[in-house]
Amino acid sequence: MKPTTVQSSRRSHRGVGLALMSALAVLLILAAGGCTSDQPNLVGTGLVTDHVDTVLFPLGVDEVLKYSALKVENPDILVHEQELVYLGEQRGTKSSIMANFDFSFAWNTVPRDPVAFPDSLFTVENIKSVKFSLVKPRYYQAFIRDPDGNPDRDDPTGQPVDLYYLIKQLEAPFEPADYTGWGGNVVPPVLPPLLNTDFQDPNQSDEPFLRMRAEDFVRWFEAAEPIGIIVQLDALSDAGLVGFGSRDTKKVSEFSALAVGTVLAPNFVVEFNDFVDQNDFYLMEPYADTSTFDEVSVVPADLDGGFVLRTGLRSYPTLLFDLSGLPPHAFINRALLSVTNDTTVSFGPLSSIAVLEWDETRFGDPFATIPVNDLSDLHDRYSFHITGQNSLDPGYNANIQFDVTQAILRIINQVYYGTRGLILTGGEDFFPEGRSSPVNPDFYYREFRFFGAAAADSVHRPQLKITYSVVEDLEEGGQ
Repeated sequence: MKPTTVQSSRRSHRGVGLALMSALAVLLILAAGGCTSDQPNLVGTGLVTDHVDTVLFPLGVDEVLKYSALKVENPDILVHEQELVYLGEQRGTKSSIMANFDFSFAWNTVPRDPVAFPDSLFTVENIKSVKFSLVKPRYYQAFIRDPDGNPDRDDPTGQPVDLYYLIKQLEAPFEPADYTGWGGNVVPPVLPPLLNTDFQDPNQSDEPFLRMRAEDFVRWFEAAEPIGIIVQLDALSDAGLVGFGSRDTKKVSEFSALAVGTVLAPNFVVEFNDFVDQNDFYLMEPYADTSTFDEVSVVPADLDGGFVLRTGLRSYPTLLFDLSGLPPHAFINRALLSVTNDTTVSFGPLSSIAVLEWDETRFGDPFATIPVNDLSDLHDRYSFHITGQNSLDPGYNANIQFDVTQAILRIINQVYYGTRGLILTGGEDFFPEGRSSPVNPDFYYREFRFFGAAAADSVHRPQLKITYSVVEDLEEGGQ
């Protein structure tokens, strides 16, 4: 068969060059697609003019083959070791704060100095006041601060304003080993009566000092035994989940400037009438504290009900899309994962969201549990970081799109053994620079609640949108 020739013209050299480049590209495509039973032709033989179309090919939720909501645990930071302790209730998550204090002073982080604070100071007559102190990080403060650092009562942040604190004594100190994760946590039994005398007063402070009775403190001091304290909110309080500093707080930059010597963890502040030297205050820190998280919001087990990305108590969604709808000879130009966040129910501070490839065998049951280190798989056995976005606001950013082009190219070209989907995660600190959050996902409790397969408006459903080019009409050796 006579080879197809290129017609001569004044632009023949340029045309030859373009023809050779096109032929080379087709050869590469054919090599990738494997051998055929046809007899090989000379370069350029049997080819007709290529017709290239660029179309938008969307894969909607009906092409999601598999979904899972992975429970991700960090064995290095258990719940009772988190940097914030949480109080209140929001969108199905409820928590109290518990703290253990050892009046034998055997377990305290900072032992009592018997010279600066001798036993003789701790009497009902000599104690001027006893207060229980908590400290909010900047995000949970009720009001924006003015240039002088004072709360501007005319400029609320949207966080709960009026809180009615209730302080009670536990029947026994809580056991930290009972608060390593979540799901099944309980609030231990308490003793009457209420310990704070200001339980009827709404408190708007960023650093509340709750009034206690000196008689209770002296009673504990004289007994010289460990006690457990629980802090809860009365039903009159504004709704919301509020974080406070803990004994494990290290990221102090998340807090406003505080007075020298301020303890971020829940603590007793004792003021004396008569004291030694300048030691008019004694601060007593806990030897253990925790959030109870006795109720945790439900994560849908079925994609129809939506899906959730949660930090603090990590829950990361996985999606496996069906790519079989892509036609032959499709060249991927771009692939976008599009998800819609329901800003009316999502909450929490700004966050990074990352997207990783995730091996299908690791999807597991709807609520399978994995260690967070599985997301830092250095050998790419079942995860590989693709992309992400920073500074996303759960209460503001609705439609969020991620460029997953490279992942889709690797998947359809079968770079890996097996099948891979996608997992959405928080900005873990071991991710590449620019994809991690300023603070580790263990720090803040937040929720992104995305619309699912049953969203009334199909635009809000999770979608993989692929833009591709198609080369039509390949003949003989070009098939």
